[in-house]
Amino acid sequence: MKRTLAGIAATSIAVALSAVGIAPLAHGQNADFPNQAITLIVPFAPGGSTDIVARLLGKEVGTLLGQSVIIENKAGANTLIGTQQARRAKPDGYTLVIATNGHTSNPVTNKNASYDAIKDFSPVVLVGSTPNLIAVNKNVGVRTLPELEKLAREKGKFPFATAGQGTPQHFTGEQLNQQAKLKLEHVAYKGGGPAAADVMAGHVPMLITGLPPALPLVKAGNIIPIAVTSLKRSPVLPDVPTVAESGHPGFTSTFWFAILGPTGMPPAVVAKLNGAFNQALKNQDLRTQLMSQGVDLAGGSPQELASFLQSDVDGLRKLIAAAGIQIN
Repeated sequence: MKRTLAGIAATSIAVALSAVGIAPLAHGQNADFPNQAITLIVPFAPGGSTDIVARLLGKEVGTLLGQSVIIENKAGANTLIGTQQARRAKPDGYTLVIATNGHTSNPVTNKNASYDAIKDFSPVVLVGSTPNLIAVNKNVGVRTLPELEKLAREKGKFPFATAGQGTPQHFTGEQLNQQAKLKLEHVAYKGGGPAAADVMAGHVPMLITGLPPALPLVKAGNIIPIAVTSLKRSPVLPDVPTVAESGHPGFTSTFWFAILGPTGMPPAVVAKLNGAFNQALKNQDLRTQLMSQGVDLAGGSPQELASFLQSDVDGLRKLIAAAGIQIN
């Protein structure tokens, strides 16, 4: 797999990128890009895992491009506010958004999303992903996924807490329901913090959460980790098995991060941004910091990201239809 666009002829870039909504670039246009600061919209509040990734990555990319990357937090409406702001921005490369799973799930689950996850954005690069973590209250009495499934079947309905309706963690629970033939009952909270708090208090027995915010809780012994949802074990929790190795081969569900811009960005601008982000992802200090957060780094071309996004949309549509999840 090619990790950057280096070595691809300019004509080939224009042809390939036009297929994913990126307009052709006249010779010499934007040759001095960037000549001002770049805004990277984070559609979440400060302090979360997406904000941390954006700030670490933005600092390194800014150094490489010789311009500041300004982080602008635009939280709300399950990422819709920040995403819509990026979609409406001038497609000149100076406004980007760090997208996550909500980017592809919103148009599928929310009638008010009013954007197309593929056609309305220019893909730049897939940054990486973190697994979700399946955990339980420390008094539930199970330590493995087979034990948890056995208990859930005995109970009939078994509640699990997540950060909200339509989140990647919600979909992880529905995916487990389908593959394990369980009746896990979703309890949606207004954020991962309240969900974890109620599980620790014993009000809900099971938690599905992103790995980065769960790490301190696991290390403190406040929750018991049962399984991670990546195909491979996480280096930050090497003793915790995957769902795949716990009886469900091929099971995977991750929380991903990607850099996008509004549709119509010039190919040369996309190529320069893509090259800078890929180079940043190779920086050892940055890699160490991101991997300590449980992030599995990716990189790659805009075309690879476009294919990834389309696959994610297709998979979500199938999952939602099979689970009977209601559209908002």
